[in-house]
Amino acid sequence: MLTEVQKQTIIDLRTQGFSYAEIAGILQLSPNTVKSLCRRSHIKPEKLKEKSSGLCQNCGKQLYHRSGTKPRTFCCSQCRYEWWNRHRRKKPYRLVCQHCGREFVSFGNKKRKFCGRECYRLSRYGEGLP
Repeated sequence: MLTEVQKQTIIDLRTQGFSYAEIAGILQLSPNTVKSLCRRSHIKPEKLKEKSSGLCQNCGKQLYHRSGTKPRTFCCSQCRYEWWNRHRRKKPYRLVCQHCGREFVSFGNKKRKFCGRECYRLSRYGEGLP
């Protein structure tokens, strides 16, 4: 059971922008207890505190994230797309087609056996099929 002092402290801290987990740690309560009180009393933070979380992996800008959320990795979607487009290529493998014997390149899959669908189809179903 919460005392009136604890309830008022929870309300004050939450309106200042503290997360449920931070309030629970300060008052040594369960985060669910804090969350229940805040939801029942319709208490919402004015503004969640922002913390520095490092630099954008693409452009190097300083990143900030809200308390209680996952730290950000990129400053915007454009930076995220650019970084992934530059880093998504997997290692190229040079392989030989089991049907026609030509060399081909496969990105990330070294178990491929055929250079394309046509060679696979001809190998499986025979030469005389349309």
